[in-house]
Amino acid sequence: MLEDSRALEVVGISAFDERVYRGVLASPGITVQELVRRSGESAGRIQSSLSRLRAKGLVSRLWGRSPRWTATNPGAAIRSLVRGMQGELDRLTDTADELEAAFRIVGQGTDEGGQLEVLAGPEEQARWYVRLQQEAKEEVLTFDRPPYVLDYHNPLQTGLLRSGVRYRTIYVPEAFDHAGALDEVGSLIKAGEEARVLPELPFKMAIVDRWRAVMPLQMDPPLTRGVLITGSTMVMALVELFERMWREALPVRPELWHEPGDPLQETTDPGPSAADLAPAAGPLSPTAGALSPAEGPLGPAAAPLGPAARPLGPAAGSLGPTASAFSPAANALSLEDRRLLALLAAGLKDDAIARQLGTSPRTLRRRLRHLLDELNAETRFQAGAQASRRGLV
Repeated sequence: MLEDSRALEVVGISAFDERVYRGVLASPGITVQELVRRSGESAGRIQSSLSRLRAKGLVSRLWGRSPRWTATNPGAAIRSLVRGMQGELDRLTDTADELEAAFRIVGQGTDEGGQLEVLAGPEEQARWYVRLQQEAKEEVLTFDRPPYVLDYHNPLQTGLLRSGVRYRTIYVPEAFDHAGALDEVGSLIKAGEEARVLPELPFKMAIVDRWRAVMPLQMDPPLTRGVLITGSTMVMALVELFERMWREALPVRPELWHEPGDPLQETTDPGPSAADLAPAAGPLSPTAGALSPAEGPLGPAAAPLGPAARPLGPAAGSLGPTASAFSPAANALSLEDRRLLALLAAGLKDDAIARQLGTSPRTLRRRLRHLLDELNAETRFQAGAQASRRGLV
């Protein structure tokens, strides 16, 4: 019996035809009858296989009254098949380029229609996130929340901030859960990022120059599919959503990463306006996250403060000549204590705050009790309200 082999399938030779070919190669001048005897196959099937092999240039029929077959030079024959296949692949590549060009023309449509492109896999989403930042000229708007496809460290952002690109980022408390996150955000804020915090975000996204956006299609890890949106009303809607949630979010203060006396970079984030502090302001209203007086300092971490205790609005003591973070009232607390208050206001749990401050939960609770005494407060909510009135967060 001739043995099956599949080595030549890549050049279009079936396993059966290769078996016949190897029989001919091993016995130059072999007849069809001998191949039938060795293979156990019918004469008709052997003859059809030899015809296909002859068309491929692998065998030749010898001249004579009784048909006999011999193999051609295998190296030359197979290399010829490979060259032919390469030519077909080149033509296929050219066709793919033409089809892609047609796809892009149809996909872009009119300026009003915009373009959507599905991104397969987290690597492709990460690649586009980096590329969009590299192409940014004016502004990058970001919803920052887990899960992540890249390390939280973003080396591109600092350079782009220095070159004049404006970054505005809304974080959720979970974005600060991993070790070193607070220091990373602090370095970005010192470089010029405007940062705010909300208790929840519906999804994650990045919008560049109000023209392109990239976002995952689902939020359950792993982020297997995303979408790139270009120049459409969907981008406009995402920008409007960002601006609305930006108005409701709690500012993260840059002065919390500067020691008194250090030069403080100018910020363009004035905090929520008086209108933003109205009771109907949304997720940060008193009915959507403020703690009741019954929740003491050792209970669950507070959600972001309601309008009555939100910092830096005109009605809540914005940082001005009389309420600077480095005024006598502010200097009554250490920088670490003011950072602690800011993290409480941002909604972080005790364990997450302890990790960011490099201390134990037990030590944190003692410090929190001390802070409540300093601020003459019984609960976290009251502490946040007092800190806001004094311009401490």
